[in-house]
Amino acid sequence: MSGTDVISIYIFLQFFENLDVALDESAVLEGCTYFGVFFKILLPLTRPAIITVAVLKGVGVYNEYYNANLYLNSGKYYTVSTALYSFSGPYKSQFNIICAGVLLTLLPPLIAFLVFQKQVYAGLASGSVKG
Repeated sequence: MSGTDVISIYIFLQFFENLDVALDESAVLEGCTYFGVFFKILLPLTRPAIITVAVLKGVGVYNEYYNANLYLNSGKYYTVSTALYSFSGPYKSQFNIICAGVLLTLLPPLIAFLVFQKQVYAGLASGSVKG
């Protein structure tokens, strides 16, 4: 799913455009293959972009409601969002349980963002070679 997302493609395109071509050329001159250039030089440099896309897609999948409600409507399996929806009804909603569930639902993406905050903000606009 991540490869077809326009935002993910745009993040990777912008990141690879900011990398200097001198890295590729110097690695090829030193005898590195094209796969070696990608896996040994370019892929480690794209760690901030990979983590940014992973966090964005993880939060998007975590907050998915429509597909989960459409396909898991049997009542046997629940996701977090469909489980929270089960506490509301046509005549009465249990807002105290819904609010507690929302706070518990908010914790895993918040913790993931706080752990990877440095990688999300680092180096997306900066190149790898100065000068």
